[in-house]
Amino acid sequence: MAHSVVITKILPGNHRSQFHVFFESDGVSGELTDYVLVDPVADLGLKSTARLAIEKMTYNFAAFDARVEFDSGLVADKMIWVLPASGDNHVCFDAWGGLKDQSGLDGTGKIQITTKGFGTAGAQGSLLLMVRNG
Repeated sequence: MAHSVVITKILPGNHRSQFHVFFESDGVSGELTDYVLVDPVADLGLKSTARLAIEKMTYNFAAFDARVEFDSGLVADKMIWVLPASGDNHVCFDAWGGLKDQSGLDGTGKIQITTKGFGTAGAQGSLLLMVRNG
């Protein structure tokens, strides 16, 4: 059995979109590493040069932490935020114009997640993610 990661687009749009992600560990497959949450081309129908900005994240993780990052292609990914385990958490980046993709020329624009502690049986959580084109 593999981990269960279910990504649902709950508000589709050309300029702004929202996603709900549910995570459930199988207890044996280890961590999620550079797991793609949002692909601007495949999920939003944008051009490959499109860059996203994260406006808001609301999450609740039981027994694991996560790091959200933009895929930077051949160089190290651009870590943008750490999501610690436990409790209901909400972060809003509107006052700063959103956390923008700064992954560089070889970046893909994909938003990824890497976990710590997700390999543990019973680890689960939800993430609501609002993104904006540009």
